[in-house]
Amino acid sequence: MAPSKRKLVWQIFPSFLIIIAVSLAIVTGYSTTYFKDFYLTNTEQDLTIRAKLVRQKMSGLGTAFAHSENTDQFCKDIGEQTGTRVTVILPDGEVVGDSFGDITKMENHRDRPEIADALKWEKGVSIRYSQTLEQNMMYIALPIIDDGRVAVVVRTALSVSSIDNEIQAIKARVFWAFALMVLVAAFVSLFVSRRIARPIEEMKDGALRFANGELETRLAVPQALELSDLATTMNTMAERLDEKITAFKNRSNELEAVHSSMKEGVIAIDNDEKIITVNEAAAKVFGFPAKALYNRFVLEVARNIAFQDFIRSALETNDPVEADITIVQDKEVILNIHSTALYNSGDHRMGTLIIFHDITRLRRLETMHKDFAANVSHELKTPMTSIKGFVETLQPMIVNKETQDALHFLSIIKNNVNRLIYLVDDLLALSRLERLEGTQIEFENQNLCILINGAVQSCETSARQKEIGIEVNCSEDMTAMVDPILIEQALTNLVDNAVKYSGAGSRVSIEAFSTDSSNVIKVRDSGQGIAEPHLPKIFNRFYRVDKGRSRSEGGTGLGLAIVKHIVQYHHGSVSVESKLGRGSCFEIKLPREAVSL
Repeated sequence: MAPSKRKLVWQIFPSFLIIIAVSLAIVTGYSTTYFKDFYLTNTEQDLTIRAKLVRQKMSGLGTAFAHSENTDQFCKDIGEQTGTRVTVILPDGEVVGDSFGDITKMENHRDRPEIADALKWEKGVSIRYSQTLEQNMMYIALPIIDDGRVAVVVRTALSVSSIDNEIQAIKARVFWAFALMVLVAAFVSLFVSRRIARPIEEMKDGALRFANGELETRLAVPQALELSDLATTMNTMAERLDEKITAFKNRSNELEAVHSSMKEGVIAIDNDEKIITVNEAAAKVFGFPAKALYNRFVLEVARNIAFQDFIRSALETNDPVEADITIVQDKEVILNIHSTALYNSGDHRMGTLIIFHDITRLRRLETMHKDFAANVSHELKTPMTSIKGFVETLQPMIVNKETQDALHFLSIIKNNVNRLIYLVDDLLALSRLERLEGTQIEFENQNLCILINGAVQSCETSARQKEIGIEVNCSEDMTAMVDPILIEQALTNLVDNAVKYSGAGSRVSIEAFSTDSSNVIKVRDSGQGIAEPHLPKIFNRFYRVDKGRSRSEGGTGLGLAIVKHIVQYHHGSVSVESKLGRGSCFEIKLPREAVSL
């Protein structure tokens, strides 16, 4: 159970009061003890002087006087004159004289402490209750020495009850003074406590106003240095906090305006799959108003299995995730969704941000484009093949010199028809590759060295014509999970390009090796190379670095685009390094393990 809280004044006030009360009690106790000791010391000195005077007088009368009947009267006379009790005791303890008592009724005094000390030739001092006088007395005993022995003991005594009465009177006066001082101290400490606590309470009230959003208010600055520094600091804090909150509100309004006006859907979810924020574009995807989605579990409103699987995948990784999903509303909608991990200021994962792009129209256009390219390519190939056949049929029929020009024209027609056929073949290949994207195809474990040699054999005729040597450096047991036809086609395109753009008598080298995560194939030539501005574009369709030479070499501008699509289809990458006049090196990286599409 938590301790109860009290106001600061009720914590300071009792402390002050206790300190003052304890201090006064100590002073009172010490002073009364001091006064009592002072009185007793003075009384002892006075009695000692009186005892010495009596001893001196009795010594003058002789020791025999102590045994006479006049001793008792002697004591009574001195006691009456001085108000002091004087007693004379023999060494055996017999009382022979006493100022106020009847010696015949008095007990033997040998066992009295002061008498015992005097018989030892010492001054005896004792304070005790007297049965004879029925009050507290202080006794001083002095020996009278005769012939080396104690002849008699003289004792003087005074009542100390009066001292006790005086001490009690002093204590009473001190008590009332103590009570008055405690009362005054209570009022003073309460006043001081309230004076200390009041500015703190005012600052507490000001802090509560700050907490309630009243940041324009300011605290009064107390006179105390520490509290004035605290109040100034809190006022500065409120001013800066007000500025930051205003800036944050402005920024929040700006972000909200941007958020609301975005055509892309945006939704943020926490690690528990609850919706943190969502804009109208994303809310329309789920068919709910945006305000109705806050703090709801996203799986409650997302009725699409593919989207639910995407969310789980996004929350399980810190890396960005991308996917295309199809949602059926009034009509079929295709969404491209991206996820990015959200982190708080302490770099702790707090959720995931998901962005929706409506790519329905784009996908339809791509489909139309692919269908158009495939259909046109297919329709073109048949007439091109027929034209080529008729040209090849006509060429042997022309044998007269007068018709040599017609033969030349037919040769030109044949070359251009061949170029068109190559172009159509590449377009069909590219179309087939595009249609393969997103399909489930099982790759085969293939020996890459065999595929490389197959590509080399396909280009062997053209390489022999230009006397270009092709060197292959590949481990015979190097394997990968690939589509063998597509990979061999990609390698054939790269080797064919290397042969086409290398000078006669040069060499082309092919190197294949494995790393921890990839299989790497490099095709290097020593041709004319590619200028740096062209490097980012050479994998685009129909892009040619040297258009005139590409046409003369029979290139279609689609070979490298086909290579890129094949490699991407295998979840790999293709890149090029080249310097003008020093040749080029194309590098293919394929994953060592198959990746499901």
